[in-house]
Amino acid sequence: MLLSWSYCMVVFRDPGSVPENWRPLAEEENLEAGSSMQMSDNVVPEALASTWSSSDGLERKQTGYCSRCQNGKPPRCHHCSICQRCVLKMDHHCVWVVNCVGACNYKFFLLFLLYTFLETTLDTLVLLPSFVKFFTESKNHSSSPGSLAITFLAFDCVP
Repeated sequence: MLLSWSYCMVVFRDPGSVPENWRPLAEEENLEAGSSMQMSDNVVPEALASTWSSSDGLERKQTGYCSRCQNGKPPRCHHCSICQRCVLKMDHHCVWVVNCVGACNYKFFLLFLLYTFLETTLDTLVLLPSFVKFFTESKNHSSSPGSLAITFLAFDCVP
């Protein structure tokens, strides 16, 4: 039940897309200055750059620009070539859930992995006696191949 719920949440929940025409707050002040520049691939021109520093002044970051989306790109945001959009805090595009794993569905992806591990471990523990019984009895040739097939089907069919 929890496995199915977490799978649905990671598949159908938006991973965290960048809103259209997203711009950093400092942009408003810079645009009023009237400067405009040609935008490069992944760098915002100085007129659109938002910089900040930590309390000691050692750390400095800039926002980027995604040439594919033609949109601003917040820190830790990446463009997914499969989804064709920028995803906030993108981890990866997962082919098993047919979605990106990002800021808004990362928790559900981890829960999906945990529940999948627990479910397969439980299935293995439940079906292990059947496997052991089949292979110990197969030495005596008294067991039928159908019992092994049923055990394999039970292992494959149980989610």
